[in-house]
Amino acid sequence: MSAPSAARNMPPILEAMTPFVPAQGVALELASGTGEHIVEYANSFPNVIWQPTDIDPDRLNSIDAWRADKGIQNMRMAQYLDASAPSWRTGPMAMIMTVNLMHLIDAQTAQAVIAGVARNLSPGAHWFLYGPFRTGGAFRSAGDESFHASLTAHDPQIGYKDLEKVEAWCAEAGLRRAELIEMPANNLALVLRRAKA
Repeated sequence: MSAPSAARNMPPILEAMTPFVPAQGVALELASGTGEHIVEYANSFPNVIWQPTDIDPDRLNSIDAWRADKGIQNMRMAQYLDASAPSWRTGPMAMIMTVNLMHLIDAQTAQAVIAGVARNLSPGAHWFLYGPFRTGGAFRSAGDESFHASLTAHDPQIGYKDLEKVEAWCAEAGLRRAELIEMPANNLALVLRRAKA
């Protein structure tokens, strides 16, 4: 499987995530999708073991196909993981990556994902959360507003989240902003850090 947006946003994501990638350890990606992103993470950061996950069987197969096609050695087989489940545990992880998920889930699910990230992230480690957000209660472009409308037409419970609300949910879970990075196409990379014990 291939997503055109993956090729477009991969170079800026790699650049933005670089300062937060650990020197070693296991990094988890939630909702790995087609698998195109995580094979690039693994290729770019060979000293880290990368664990892809998803809930869709076709995507899990696609992830493993990309891994095999690229001959990636520092990437595990894709695992089924519902990141909104109340008690999932795979950690402690040296880093967690999530790309383009928050606008596709409802608020309750988003809070469950945040709680799971906090539960599975090593103290002092980072969660790199990339995607479109509203800021200051407003859409960042007309295109964002239109995309949000198309999402909510399909499911009124999903759509763009307010950055400030997401950060508040993260703070409640013990995750604090380490950096906020402006990305192409009005996207943001919110980098959150779990407090050290």
